[in-house]
Amino acid sequence: MQRFSKSLIAIIVATLLMSIVALPDSVKSKLPDDPVSNWVRKQKVFLGLDLQGGTQLDYRIDLRNIEARNSDEDNSNDVVVRDIVEGVRATLERRVNGLGVSEPNIYTSDVAGEKHIIVELAGIKDVEEAKAVVGKTIQLEFKEPKTEEDPLALEKIEAEATETLKSAQADPENFAVLGQLATTSDGKVTYSIEEGWESELPTSLKEILPAMKANSVYGELAENSGDFMLTPDGQIRERKGLLVLKLDTKETKDKVEKGEPQVRASHILISYEGASNAAEGVTRTKEEARSIAEDVLTQAQAEPDNFAELAKKYSDGPTGSNGGDLNFFGKGQMVPEFETTAFALGVGEISSSVVETEFGFHVIKVTDKTEGEETTVPEEYYTYSEILYDTTPDRWKATGLDGSHFKYASVTYDQLGAPQVAITFDNEGADMFSELTERLVSQQLAIFVGGELISAPRVNQKISGGQAVITGVGSLQKALQLANDLNTGAIDAPIILSGQYTISATLGENALALSLEAGLIGLIVLALFMILYYRLLGVFAVLALMIYAVIIIFILKTTSIVMTLAGIAGIILSIGMAVDANILIFERTKEELSEGNSYIAAITTGFERAWSSIRDSNASSLITCVILWFFGNSIIRGFALMLGIGILVSMFTAITVTRSFLKTLHGTNYSKNKALLGAKK
Repeated sequence: MQRFSKSLIAIIVATLLMSIVALPDSVKSKLPDDPVSNWVRKQKVFLGLDLQGGTQLDYRIDLRNIEARNSDEDNSNDVVVRDIVEGVRATLERRVNGLGVSEPNIYTSDVAGEKHIIVELAGIKDVEEAKAVVGKTIQLEFKEPKTEEDPLALEKIEAEATETLKSAQADPENFAVLGQLATTSDGKVTYSIEEGWESELPTSLKEILPAMKANSVYGELAENSGDFMLTPDGQIRERKGLLVLKLDTKETKDKVEKGEPQVRASHILISYEGASNAAEGVTRTKEEARSIAEDVLTQAQAEPDNFAELAKKYSDGPTGSNGGDLNFFGKGQMVPEFETTAFALGVGEISSSVVETEFGFHVIKVTDKTEGEETTVPEEYYTYSEILYDTTPDRWKATGLDGSHFKYASVTYDQLGAPQVAITFDNEGADMFSELTERLVSQQLAIFVGGELISAPRVNQKISGGQAVITGVGSLQKALQLANDLNTGAIDAPIILSGQYTISATLGENALALSLEAGLIGLIVLALFMILYYRLLGVFAVLALMIYAVIIIFILKTTSIVMTLAGIAGIILSIGMAVDANILIFERTKEELSEGNSYIAAITTGFERAWSSIRDSNASSLITCVILWFFGNSIIRGFALMLGIGILVSMFTAITVTRSFLKTLHGTNYSKNKALLGAKK
């Protein structure tokens, strides 16, 4: 045991402890149920999007309003934009954390001069829910009534729609991305994918789409019609707009049309003097007619099979002679009272009471029913995409008071106990709100959240103190949700989903399996080479590499590092550098042994002379890792991080661990066997 130094014993003990954490999950599940074992079981490697599958969402930040607002302050514009982008990124990060996604990756990116935020959600199950939560634009805006229309506004929208049309015609395959990116100067644009039969097309498209070819863009802007909206003042108004249209598919399909359900019924009519179409000679009063009808109903219910004979005997009108049969009829063909009762009865059933209509009193029996015949007719079926530029006049205009001046929100109650959301502004926002309410006394001040009008209260007096109240939010649950959205997601710039890329779990598992397989094969080949070439020294190098692997797995499982394919590449490269350090040491040691130096002198000199080369090469590699981390994107950062960690661990195993193993041979016969150590005799 004297040959085992304290440092080697400490390394072995630490390795054994770390190997427990590094065990596969299937083995750790068999550990006893205690606090330590439970902690060990919770430690796992977080896999990135490319290894376990998931979704990447690309959001473009619309900074036009921000840049226009600060156009007169060029020196501070970059600072403002940077702060806004970072604020939006932090907001999306809070939203993603609420989804419970393990180690999401959220970072900013510049694409063609535009600011983007990339959200990588590894292992996400419900992508649509994630998009709804992450991408909602909780943008707080205060607007005032517009006193006059901007005569250039429509021209501006038309110009922007025309540019979009030109881009769509130049690249029809990119229409969906173009639709998601397109915005107007005031943001009033929507992109949607529609489908339906020719007979169901909107009025404005019934002449356009049939004349188009599949996968083509309409050559001019179409006008939207037949689409209605509720205005802030509670009026229904047609929503006007300009459409950029693309016909995706057009095909003839068999359309199944179902006919209206019909009922076949018989009735016994007891009329009275003064009833509609009463036959001549009918002199009974209304009360007498009702009494007779109730008697006939009793007889019919007692003898339902004798209904036709009762009709011939008692019924007034022309149908009495044929047993009261009215044949089949559909909805809308009989008076409402009669129709409602007939369609409610089953086949063979008789009405439970007499039915009064303008013609008299009826006893009704249903003899048959049909659900309506189905007919198949060929008809054109379309799928099409549209980008709508809304030209509906807006009665509100921006005031400059928005989410950038928001501080926090809380739920309060008005005098009647109805929930409302109280908003507190920062100092600048408080001054703006005070000036705004002073100017708008006796006028409305509209509050928009996410582009939706929440309330437009009338300003009665100047409001100081930096607080506003959103009323009309509905239930307490909705008020709490709105306050939470504002506190966790109020942003000053809208975000637009410009791309979505999904990697299936199968692809991720295949990538991980192939990476592990390649790494294992590489390690085996490397181990064989080291043992065959350096013999006993190579065995110690392989043992050091095994400890290296345990340390790396321990670090990955006990930290929040996300492992990606690029990270695996970094680890594999660092393994090569670890072996490179051993090779430098072993070669120097072999030279010393070949010159006749003692074993302990040889390994001491070998480590001392190799250290400068190992130090310089690893230091330059670490500097490269730092540069890649600060200037690279997420993939490059993952590679740089794992390469850096691998270099540091490999230096420890190559210098400290390998030296401790080599010292165990001192004083043994193995240290005198030059052939076993790979040195020349």
